[in-house]
Amino acid sequence: MLLLFAATACAAQVSGEPVPAAGFYDNTTPPSEPPSTAVTQVRIATPRNIEGIDACGLLTPVDLAEVGGPVGPPHADNPIAGACAHLLASGPENTAAAGFYEPFDTAFRRQPRGVPSDIEGHTALLYCELVSNHQTCTAATAIRSDRTLLTMLSMQGASAADTADQLFRLTTAALHKLPPA
Repeated sequence: MLLLFAATACAAQVSGEPVPAAGFYDNTTPPSEPPSTAVTQVRIATPRNIEGIDACGLLTPVDLAEVGGPVGPPHADNPIAGACAHLLASGPENTAAAGFYEPFDTAFRRQPRGVPSDIEGHTALLYCELVSNHQTCTAATAIRSDRTLLTMLSMQGASAADTADQLFRLTTAALHKLPPA
């Protein structure tokens, strides 16, 4: 389950019962709104190889400069296993993350209010939600049949449109770091 990532000054894992992040739900939590229209065909323009790829290298300081640049070291396996979070200098608890997630159909079921979109010929599921004054957007991008590229951006005081635009650029940058399979 994708956990809500509210970065702290030390970006430590938060104990206790997590809140679903930006629309992701497990199979036992019913959504409060009807699910998105089903995606009939998932497109993967170029299947990607993720073997040996460090999630902390998917977003570099150059990639993160537009959203404030990183503060401190990246945090592996945060907000979920297989992802890497970067605290940003642009505001308190502003965070960007990237990593690898389950297959697209699983992401689609767990994020029923996500909006299907396209990132360079890859089907992606975008969802934004305001969480504690932070606009938090996630994207699950199909990169092969058994995995998605998961990206997240959480910005204090930002609009959904601005955050989604910046997340699109970060997702594209991360996608370009994955070699063809």
